[in-house]
Amino acid sequence: MRTIITDYLPLDRPLIVFDLETTGLTPGENRIIEIAYEKIAPDGEIAAYCQRINPGQPIPSDASRVNGIYDKDVVAAPSFAKLAYMLWSVFEGADVGGFNITGFDLPFLKGEFALVGKNFDFTSRKVLDAKILYHKMEARDMFVPRNLEAAYKLYCGKEHTAAHTGAGDVRATVEILEEQLKRYPEFRNWDYIADLHSNKKLLESAKTEHAPLISASSGTLF
Repeated sequence: MRTIITDYLPLDRPLIVFDLETTGLTPGENRIIEIAYEKIAPDGEIAAYCQRINPGQPIPSDASRVNGIYDKDVVAAPSFAKLAYMLWSVFEGADVGGFNITGFDLPFLKGEFALVGKNFDFTSRKVLDAKILYHKMEARDMFVPRNLEAAYKLYCGKEHTAAHTGAGDVRATVEILEEQLKRYPEFRNWDYIADLHSNKKLLESAKTEHAPLISASSGTLF
C-alpha cells in the first residue's frame, strides 16, 4: 500500500499517522486501550499496525459506547508496558501525524511512555495534524461540527463508517491529508505547517471541538 502524501510533502524520515482509543479524556489518569498507525516511508510505502491494549483499569461505559471496546475485549491483550519497547522503536526517529493528535493523542502517548520511564518528547518532531489544517481552512459554524467525520465527508466525499476504531480513523486521516495536500498548495511546506501548529487560536479551536459532550444517548466524544 502506498500514499500520495509524499508526492506533495517530501519526507526526510518516516511519518507515523496514528490514533488512540482510550478509557477517557485525561492523560495520566485514563489509559490507552488501542493504538493504530500507518507508518509512511519517505518513498510513500505504508506499514500498518493495530493493537488492543489492556489498560489495567475498567473501561467506563461511556467510553465503550463510543469506541466499541469493552473489558472483555482487552482482558487477554498486552499492557502498554509490554509493548513499550516495540512502540518506542517504531516511533524513534519518525515524525508524527493524525487528526487532533496535538491536543489529544500526543499528550496521551507521552503520558503512557512516562509511566515506563521514557520521555517521549514530541516537540522535537515534525507534526502533521489534519484537524489543525482543517480548522485553518474551514470557518467555524456553531451548528456544524469540524470533527473527523465531517472532515472525511468534506474532503473525501464519503461517510466515515469506521469512526472511533483505531485502524478506521487512521485510514480516514491519511485520505484526508492526501486531499488537503491536493487542494491547498500552501500545506506543501513544512515551515508553514509548523507555524500553523504553533498558532494558539488554531490550537484552541481544535481543543474546544474535542471537549467532552455528555448526553443520554452519546456519552463522551473522544
